[in-house]
Amino acid sequence: MILKVYSPIGIVMEKEIQKIDFEALNGYYTLLPKHVDFVTAMPPNIVKYQTTDDKTHYMACNHGILVKQGDTVSMSVQKAILNDSLATLTNAIQTEFKQDEEERKEVNTAMARLEAGLTRGIMQLNGQDG
Repeated sequence: MILKVYSPIGIVMEKEIQKIDFEALNGYYTLLPKHVDFVTAMPPNIVKYQTTDDKTHYMACNHGILVKQGDTVSMSVQKAILNDSLATLTNAIQTEFKQDEEERKEVNTAMARLEAGLTRGIMQLNGQDG
């Protein structure tokens, strides 16, 4: 199988692998080359994959979509960190990814306030009570 990992900045990785273990929104999965095609959303998690030389590698991913089609597994993620140290990757999920999520929530809150203010302003201009 070929594992391709994409992020907003481009291709993060493309490797030939034997299997991949990951967490989806509805549980944990292992994909092997002869498994059926598959699509799922992924929460922030540590992906484990085994290359054709029987070495195990790890990658921390921050939200994404995984698609297995034929002999290709494609992952589109917000952020990916490649590192074979589980401690480093666990720390990245607990700090970097959580900080990114908090910043996203702050931006969403600010956007909701702007939208509400704009709606009130338009209603006032139209002579409607707000």
